[in-house]
Amino acid sequence: MGDYLREEESFLQHDAAPPVLGDAPTTTIATAMLFGSIIFATASLAARLWLTGMWSWRNGGCSDDGTGKSRPLDTTSLPSIYGLLYYSTVFGLILFYSYICEHHPPFFHEEKTYDRDEFFFWTILVVVFAGGHSLKRNNVIKMRNIPSAGGAGDRSARGKDGSRLQMIDEDGQSQTQVAVAPSTENEVLNRYQTEEWKGWMQVTFLLYHYMHAMEIYNGIRVMITCYIWMTGFGNFSFFYLSNDYSLPRVLQMLWRLNFLVFFLCLTHGNPYILYYICPLHTYFFFMVYAVMSIGKEKNYTKWWIRIKLGVLALLIYILWDTDTEIFERMHTLFLSEEPVAGATMGTKWEWYFRSYLDHWSTLLGMVFALNFPIISLFYRKLEARSKPRQWMGKLAVAFGMLLLFCLWVKGPLMYGKIAYNSTNPYFGFIPLVTYIYIRNITPRLRSYSMELLHEIGKTTLETYLMQHHIWLTSNSKTILVFLPGWPRVNLALVTYLYVIFSRKLHKLTLLLRGMLLPDDRGACINSLVGMAVTIAGFYCTAFLLDGVEMTSLLTVGLVSMVSGALLYQTVLDSSWSTYRKSIKKMKETSDDDYGDEYSAASQSETHESSERLGEENDTIYGKLCPPIIGAMVLFVLGFTWNGFAAAGASAIGPLPPRCDAFVNDGIWIPIDGCNEASRGMAYRDFGAASYGTCAPHGNSYVWAWKEQLARTRCRFGYRNEAKLKQSLNRREVVFIGDSMTRYVYHASARAMGIKDSGAYDATGPKHADISNILWETTLVKFKWAPLAVDQLNVLKEINRQASEGTEFRPPDLIFLGGGAWDRLHVYATDEDRQSHAAILKDLGGEMQKAQQEYGAAVVWFIPTTINSQALNTEEKRDHMREEDMEAMRAVYARNGILSSSSFVIDGPAFTSSRVAESYDGVHYPIQVYDAGAQILFNALDWLLPPGIVEPATPPRVGKMANPILGMMMLILVTIGLVGFDGFLGLSYLASLFVKGVMPYNLHEEAFSALHKKLGITGSPARSSGQQQPVTTRKKSKSSVKKRGRGGNVDEEIAALLGPKQDVEIS
Repeated sequence: MGDYLREEESFLQHDAAPPVLGDAPTTTIATAMLFGSIIFATASLAARLWLTGMWSWRNGGCSDDGTGKSRPLDTTSLPSIYGLLYYSTVFGLILFYSYICEHHPPFFHEEKTYDRDEFFFWTILVVVFAGGHSLKRNNVIKMRNIPSAGGAGDRSARGKDGSRLQMIDEDGQSQTQVAVAPSTENEVLNRYQTEEWKGWMQVTFLLYHYMHAMEIYNGIRVMITCYIWMTGFGNFSFFYLSNDYSLPRVLQMLWRLNFLVFFLCLTHGNPYILYYICPLHTYFFFMVYAVMSIGKEKNYTKWWIRIKLGVLALLIYILWDTDTEIFERMHTLFLSEEPVAGATMGTKWEWYFRSYLDHWSTLLGMVFALNFPIISLFYRKLEARSKPRQWMGKLAVAFGMLLLFCLWVKGPLMYGKIAYNSTNPYFGFIPLVTYIYIRNITPRLRSYSMELLHEIGKTTLETYLMQHHIWLTSNSKTILVFLPGWPRVNLALVTYLYVIFSRKLHKLTLLLRGMLLPDDRGACINSLVGMAVTIAGFYCTAFLLDGVEMTSLLTVGLVSMVSGALLYQTVLDSSWSTYRKSIKKMKETSDDDYGDEYSAASQSETHESSERLGEENDTIYGKLCPPIIGAMVLFVLGFTWNGFAAAGASAIGPLPPRCDAFVNDGIWIPIDGCNEASRGMAYRDFGAASYGTCAPHGNSYVWAWKEQLARTRCRFGYRNEAKLKQSLNRREVVFIGDSMTRYVYHASARAMGIKDSGAYDATGPKHADISNILWETTLVKFKWAPLAVDQLNVLKEINRQASEGTEFRPPDLIFLGGGAWDRLHVYATDEDRQSHAAILKDLGGEMQKAQQEYGAAVVWFIPTTINSQALNTEEKRDHMREEDMEAMRAVYARNGILSSSSFVIDGPAFTSSRVAESYDGVHYPIQVYDAGAQILFNALDWLLPPGIVEPATPPRVGKMANPILGMMMLILVTIGLVGFDGFLGLSYLASLFVKGVMPYNLHEEAFSALHKKLGITGSPARSSGQQQPVTTRKKSKSSVKKRGRGGNVDEEIAALLGPKQDVEIS
């Protein structure tokens, strides 16, 4: 092939790598300048502190109580500002890592592969074995996560599960009290359990994405339903228990849900809808907030909150379950029909589809949260009975739930993806409530959690978002590769980094939120306005640079240095002198007398650093070196960026023209079909117990391209029918040539969807034209033209019709091949050879004419390798041996055929190693030609302009509405509200066997105790038609601060509810 095609050296000399920021969106450039400035200022400030001997006094971003929580930003405090800059720097570096992984990875991204056995192996390994090994009591997990927490408390008169044992006689009369007393660690659906729940769902969800396990799509859809349900449950519980509807609370929740995704959108230039979980949770958070804040002073009466939820149910029914235009009109200002990443049908349809799938889930979570005190009391009353009576009641409810669950498994769960989607809003809650009930059926089950899954559950938002870029890539469509050829070791390495960075991002999000969004309304507004102005300023700068075509790594670095220097100097001017004076003052005091602003960890370094602390250390050297160090840090980052951009691969996209030097360079790989994985698949899918045709070195072959340097950007791969439709839609392709060309035509047709094309058929015509219309838009033809003169005549006719300007449509791609028949029939004499050479020159001219006049891509197919020993006639053995054909290939090259082509497919490249399989010396098994077809299809990336994309016609918004099933949900919600049952009426089954546990009769007892604990005066009305006014005690500022700093509900709320304040999502 080296005689006919360009060599790699030529490619490296003449094709330079694209500019680092050549195709980067404006938001990416703005984000780079923003964090470049912050990194410059942080590095300069750190150097200044070190050079002046004040490094040990830098800490000021976190509180001094040992919890690691952040304090509100103090713009006059250097340690506080440094903490903000440091956290932002780490955050920016992780974003930089995600950009490199996505756009300049060290190796090509790989396609996903699915193996059922492997998927369930990893799922069982993590969830059952690793999770089960970490099974611990909740109070043990609490002690590990909260070092300052006290002991288990009074353990007198407690059972093995830590709950107080108080029995009830069979007639329902209490011996001591009427129910088991609750505790934080064994409450129903406690926070340890919800984190564990999110953890095992997240593991399954991530493995589903990594391995493309589409066969469990329906189960994954239920898991997303569970996450949306938690949004309703967690936020309703918080608002009900805290009565906090302040602007800081709203902003803190929005920050938690959208801070990371906002900067991911800026960094990668992606639309918000791509990370659809975040807009879903944000949308339904506002739903909960609106319902709870309207008439919030009456939320603690018996019926007002239930009436509001009933009205909300009716609104949900009208919006999603009736085919009206209300939904579209409500969202038309924010959504469009323009295709974007993550929404190929437009954001309007995508949002309707995504929100429809779970439009009842949030409300069901709110109903469960409203009835949560009753559910808790229901469990505890049952558990206060004798064992037989207790289990009769519990099993009655379990039987009802499991019956519904089995019907769901046999019914909707077995549906196909599209059919299941239409049922998920109405039946997806069945496995959810079944899991909750069974998981909490005994105090012992509630008292234990799997710590590993509990830890994973804490960072579900970050792991969901970052999987798109640092675990998977191409927005979660391909796999990130650091160790090519070692898929499992690569999985381990990539997963380790992915988990580390996700956990770090979780912590940074909370730390930055605590600093910038404290429980002070004015401080929150100032922080958000400052951030908005800063981001807008950098965006305008990036926009101007792009407009004047000055976007480059150098200009980004210069802007970052200038902005960073201004930021650095501003920090020094506002806080440096005050900071030095405070340190000197502290130095003069007792070593034990340290202010709240400085961490205790710095005390051990005080004497060492104080020797260097003085006015004399703040010299010219100490003033000039920090900016130089900051510039050096930026230089290192820029050098790293440029290095990965120059030597690394790229994001998934069309192959560049330079790849024609390598696309023929492949090899047939023997595959062992009798290995363990293949045997397992054969048994599961085909019922085969053992193989009988195993070969020592493999009994089948697959075509593979040899490894190319990542900098070539030549990521070859299999092109399936869907990808070919994108490239060839509304195009015309014509194959012109002999039987070798015909075999490539059939291989191409098979890849494009005609599965039986080229099948052995002795009854059909052997030498005939063939024509097929694919996808009703693409014409693919084969013209029988075995001799060069035949090919010339066919191409001349095509060019003539194209030049006459008739209605004839010229082909977009012309595939030519020949030489074997010429060598056999018209190459015997010198006159034949001279005539043949003249024909080849004319053919080359017509090939160039086709390219120049109507822009056709012309491909030449070099004849495949000849198996001389297998030639079946004397004439062929005399004139068509491999050495004869090698000379003929050179003739075509000398007469300009190869140089006149847009691209050349080297037939011997994919046939020489399989020459022994040529059964007649000329032709090969049809599977061999699949390699030639795939070489052609990869070359289409640079041979043809982008395919003609049909205008997307999104389905009509409202088409998924189902009034009947929606009415069923309205009835179930009504039962849950009027019947005071979070399990939507199923709890009443227990009352068939146990007296005194009907949820309706537990309302006053459950809510009276809760309201008393919350400090609410008054009690829920006893009569159904009366509402009694209630008042709440005013919360102290200290309690509000306690809640705001930590990012979680306080211990009082946690004891009542369990889940954290911030419902983390996946």
